[in-house]
Amino acid sequence: MRTLAACLCLVLTACGGMPTVDLPGLAPPGRGPFIPRDELPVPPNVERMMGPEDCRGSTLAAVSAELPDYPARAWRFGRQGWVVVRFHVYADGSVHRARVHRAVPDGPFNRATERAVSDWQFAPLDGVETLENCVVMFEFRAGEVHIR
Repeated sequence: MRTLAACLCLVLTACGGMPTVDLPGLAPPGRGPFIPRDELPVPPNVERMMGPEDCRGSTLAAVSAELPDYPARAWRFGRQGWVVVRFHVYADGSVHRARVHRAVPDGPFNRATERAVSDWQFAPLDGVETLENCVVMFEFRAGEVHIR
């Protein structure tokens, strides 16, 4: 019996030194499992939100575009939703005036999306000074964030 207990201790000790790996769909460290408490609202047609002159004149090529984190409070309360963000891109590829255009529900995901888009960087624009009113939509669903 002592031999079995000693082996078990060695195995458990060896497991403690193993590196951790983040797997998609699993809760981030310090968060419990995501338990949805509401339905995902029906998302809008983003193409219909764009005008004929919005974000036209050059091709956008992302150099750095991190997704926003799922806000801790929204995670804890099982909130799901979507956010449409409008932003301008200057000739050097930097993002300016990132702002929430529409969100359902309004509030829980707004700050995270504005911060994430404000930190994006694109390759320098070709032939134009500014691309105005570019649009992106984020879906916060089942504890994960996706661009639509």
